[in-house]
Amino acid sequence: MNAICIIPARLQSTRLPRKLLMTLGECSIIEHVYRNCVRANVFTTVLIAVDDNLMLEHCATFCDDVIMTRNDHQSGTDRIYEAYQQSGIKADYIVNVQADEPFLSSELIAILVQSHTVTGCDVMTAMTKIVDIDELFSPSCVKVVLGEHNRALYFSRSPIPFIRDIPKDEWTQQHDFMKHIGVYSYTEASLQSFVNTTFSTLEMTEKLEQLRLLEQGHSYTCIELNYDGFGIDTLEDYQKAIERITRE
Repeated sequence: MNAICIIPARLQSTRLPRKLLMTLGECSIIEHVYRNCVRANVFTTVLIAVDDNLMLEHCATFCDDVIMTRNDHQSGTDRIYEAYQQSGIKADYIVNVQADEPFLSSELIAILVQSHTVTGCDVMTAMTKIVDIDELFSPSCVKVVLGEHNRALYFSRSPIPFIRDIPKDEWTQQHDFMKHIGVYSYTEASLQSFVNTTFSTLEMTEKLEQLRLLEQGHSYTCIELNYDGFGIDTLEDYQKAIERITRE
C-alpha cells in the first residue's frame, strides 16, 4: 500500500483568522495535526499544502515537505490535488486530514487508511455517533445517512432521517444518528474526478463538498470511530481545546 497524507493549511479562515498558527500547549494547531499524521505510521509521506508565506515559514520549522499552492482554491480538496501534482508522487491513496483537527489521533487515522485498502470504495471517510441532542440539530454538525455496509447515501446539515411521531428531544434514543468526521482517503481516480468537475447542485445547496462525488455516483464508505474530539472553528472551540490540552 502506498498512501500519502496531505494537510491543506489555509492561513485565513472566516470565523477565526490565522487559527492554525494559534498555540495549543507547546506547539501550534497545525503542528499537532502534522505530528498525529506522522505518528499514524501508514504514510510514505506527509505533506502540508499552504497558501501563504507566513504559513510556509511556520510549517518549515517542523516539516520538510511543505508545498506552496494557489490562494484561490474553492476547497481543501482542490488544494490537496494541486499539492499532489506538485509532489510528483504516485500513490494508491491520497488522504486529506483537516488542519484544524488536533484531536484526531494517529490511531484513528491509521484505522481509516488501513480500512480503505479492503473496502474497494472510491472514498473512505469517518463518522461517530451523535449523543448530544443540541449537536444533532446544529447545522455545523454534518450528518451522514448510511446504506448497507456503511455506504453513505447522503450527507446533510439537517438532522436526518426525520423521525415521525417522536418528540425531537427523544430522537437520539430512537435512532443512531451519525456525525461525519472530515477526514478522507481518496483513490487517485476519485480525487481526479472531484477536481475535474464543477460544483454539483446538492453541493451548492448544502455547502458540503463531499456531495459532489456522491451525486456523480462515486462510493463513500464510512468507518465508525470512537472519536470525542472536535475541529477548531471559533474562539470558543479554541478555548475548549486549551482546557482539554491542559487537562491531558
